[in-house]
Amino acid sequence: MKKIFLVLTVLVLVYTSAAQSTEIAPGDSIPWELRKQSFIYNTAKMFNDPLVTRMALYNLLSENPGNIALYDSLALLYIQYNQNASAALVAQQALRINPQDQLAIEIAATSFDNLGVKDKALNNYEKLYLASGDINTLYKISFLQFELERFAESNTSLDIIMGDPQAEERSIRFPTSDGVGQEVALKVAANRVKAMILEEKGSAEEAKAKYLEVLEMHPGFQIVQQQLRELTKPKTEGE
Repeated sequence: MKKIFLVLTVLVLVYTSAAQSTEIAPGDSIPWELRKQSFIYNTAKMFNDPLVTRMALYNLLSENPGNIALYDSLALLYIQYNQNASAALVAQQALRINPQDQLAIEIAATSFDNLGVKDKALNNYEKLYLASGDINTLYKISFLQFELERFAESNTSLDIIMGDPQAEERSIRFPTSDGVGQEVALKVAANRVKAMILEEKGSAEEAKAKYLEVLEMHPGFQIVQQQLRELTKPKTEGE
């Protein structure tokens, strides 16, 4: 999934709600309180002060409680600092106001995923995929379906990915023992999940064959090499 960046100029976003405040700066249609809080927000962001940035957003929300952009900005700020529970809650509030807010859906999916709340993460990733058709998002869906033991659904998602020409062009980064990581084509990653499903269902020989097929597609795929070693190592007594 693409990275999320905090790129918001609040002064522009709150302008449409300016009529809610009665104090107007001389010669200006923007209310003074909104101008002040926008200045605080942008300055605090420039100086990397997340606490003040967040407080300015809350103050702006008190003046503009229906402004989706402000909720999105607050959710982004929370997720940027790994406050996933708060990010999820704010994103859900944004979605109550506008269920079609794709940024809020993405934040909710990512934050629930980071929290390990897989069912809610899956629900939001599915919404995101329906809106965007992005196959990287579908890969996230397939992996969560696997983790939730919804194997038939996961296989269906993986088949869609593997049948998409973009799956050979798109990639996913996997960790390696040296900490550098390695880029793997999405099609290869999807085949790996297929092997994992076979292994989880107890089809060891079929899983082994699938892992070997993945290694033919991408020699040196470290995680798969490790998975194959674990699958084929002799069982000790009591295991």
